[in-house]
Amino acid sequence: MTIDQQDAPARDFSGSLLTRRAALALAGAALATGPAQAAPPRGPGVIRLPATVTPSELRGLSVAGKTYWASGSKGWLVRGKGARLEAVRGTGFDALDFRGLHAFSDRHVLAMSAGPGEASQLWRTTDGGRTWARLFANSDPNGFWDTLTFVDKRRGFILGDPTEGRFTVLYTDNAGETWTRLPPDALPPANDGEGAFAASNGCLAVGPRGLVAFCTGGAGWAKVYLSRDGGRYFHPLDTPIRADAPSRGAFAVAFGGDGALWVCGGDYKEPAAPGVNLAWLAPNSRTFQAVAAPPGYLSGLAVKGSTVLATGLAGSIAAVDGQTFERVSTTPFNTARLISARKGLLCGPKGSIGLWEA
Repeated sequence: MTIDQQDAPARDFSGSLLTRRAALALAGAALATGPAQAAPPRGPGVIRLPATVTPSELRGLSVAGKTYWASGSKGWLVRGKGARLEAVRGTGFDALDFRGLHAFSDRHVLAMSAGPGEASQLWRTTDGGRTWARLFANSDPNGFWDTLTFVDKRRGFILGDPTEGRFTVLYTDNAGETWTRLPPDALPPANDGEGAFAASNGCLAVGPRGLVAFCTGGAGWAKVYLSRDGGRYFHPLDTPIRADAPSRGAFAVAFGGDGALWVCGGDYKEPAAPGVNLAWLAPNSRTFQAVAAPPGYLSGLAVKGSTVLATGLAGSIAAVDGQTFERVSTTPFNTARLISARKGLLCGPKGSIGLWEA
């Protein structure tokens, strides 16, 4: 699914799958406990906002060394170093909405557009954005890509909304040159109305020791599909995040270094609504716990050491001790990435870039 509050096309670019731009409805008051961590609290930090260089709705965000890349609507990408930003746009990119992004280096970048059918495409630059080549396009008219994620320099995944009754998971082992869909028995059947969200390039994540997970919404309670064998088979797990409307569900997942799994979400149509917006799965567990956090829809999530940073249209929250979440800012963003346990990046509406530091 794709969510887009700026430019909602006929297909409802506010979730992913056709009408399933689900964003979970934050169930009940966020109570429960988060993982116990030993790091002392330092406070939530602050976010600086450099001047924007493009009007694009930015959703993709990837860090490569001292350089980071962001991508979004109308074919725009942004390359940055600290507060220095440069707009990048390839020829013929105007109609592309780059929801997914992976930077192997400051010069080698893959950008994934989201949309129905052939609007879902994968492009590559190896010269820092001066020239681009299309690697791959979705040939299924019912398909819709949501996110792009890599394990290392060769192995990666693309997640798409269900077709033929199951979620589309594409796999590459040659840095994106060719892609193969996982066989049907790798995934259980999708529920009616269930889809993923192309909100932050965060609905699929890879972790240590062959862990892979993706999250969904739009069908009762948000689910996380977890693989402990590198993506050979995914098991569905329920979360305490509601997904009983097309705008509600789980929007992003992220692994901690110990294999713990975090998931966030809410309702993008009611970003300030109360309810569970964050949950946590202990390593080797099968039961998610709701985590106490400031209310509001969250679409982006990042974990580094004991630090967790999450963001959405209601603003950003952080916990530097892995359990005490505080509001950092009410500025709306779509996506969060951590460079270290004390520094992070965000991107969002109207070309906004945020630099977070604790």
